[in-house]
Amino acid sequence: MIAEVIRMREEQNKKTSQKVIKMLRKRWVVPAIYLVSAAVILTGALWYQYSNAPTPTKTGTTVDTREPEAIPASQPEEKLTYPVSKDATVQVKSHYYDDSASKDEQQASLIQMDNNTFTINTGMDLVDKSGKEFDVTAALSGTVTKAQKDAELGYVVVVESGNGLVSYYQSLKSVSVEPGTKVSQGQVLGTAGTALIGKENGIHVHYELRKDGVAINPEKYQGQDVSSIISSVNTKSETKESNTMNTSGNVSDDNEEGSSNTDSDGNKIQQ
Repeated sequence: MIAEVIRMREEQNKKTSQKVIKMLRKRWVVPAIYLVSAAVILTGALWYQYSNAPTPTKTGTTVDTREPEAIPASQPEEKLTYPVSKDATVQVKSHYYDDSASKDEQQASLIQMDNNTFTINTGMDLVDKSGKEFDVTAALSGTVTKAQKDAELGYVVVVESGNGLVSYYQSLKSVSVEPGTKVSQGQVLGTAGTALIGKENGIHVHYELRKDGVAINPEKYQGQDVSSIISSVNTKSETKESNTMNTSGNVSDDNEEGSSNTDSDGNKIQQ
């Protein structure tokens, strides 16, 4: 019985193999298999591409659902500030000398050099209302190009901010920076002190702002951004050139060296 069953299965398998062989011998069978395989592969590729495509909206436009790359926010442009900390209680003791100001205002904008010689103020002098020392900070960011003591000006710090803008800080008691230091706006540069030139102001800081070597009114440009200051100076052009104090305390004018006038009291005014 068992032998009969085995014989029948062998005959059945033999018939099935013969049918497969006959089918493969037909010319259309093998190409058909290739076509079916290709169709399966193509269908899979199209499905993958569709699943990663942007989602169409009802109006026919496409919406990209992928996260956009983060774009770093641009830093706001600096605005000129007073060279003191925000919580300082200071006032302007001596203002920038303005050719168009009244005689009284011009008189108040003179800086004493010795007993009877004065020079025009090419910056502004700030004092604490209580007469105390206070921190002097960077009015603009930049690079320190000078930080040294002068016999008549006290400690002097010079900071270049680019685009021809240079800040001068004088009459400092001490400094906390050195040449080559990159400072940010509001960073402490030193402590206000006294100096032989401008001694009538007591403890103060003398601050000047220059564009391409020409002194400009730092009070006039308070709160304005750097590009506005540069544009204003370039278009309006300050009529008065800066008087540059050298390390000996002398003042030289770009047009006429050593020229002087006298005020109503007979004091010499060096220009």
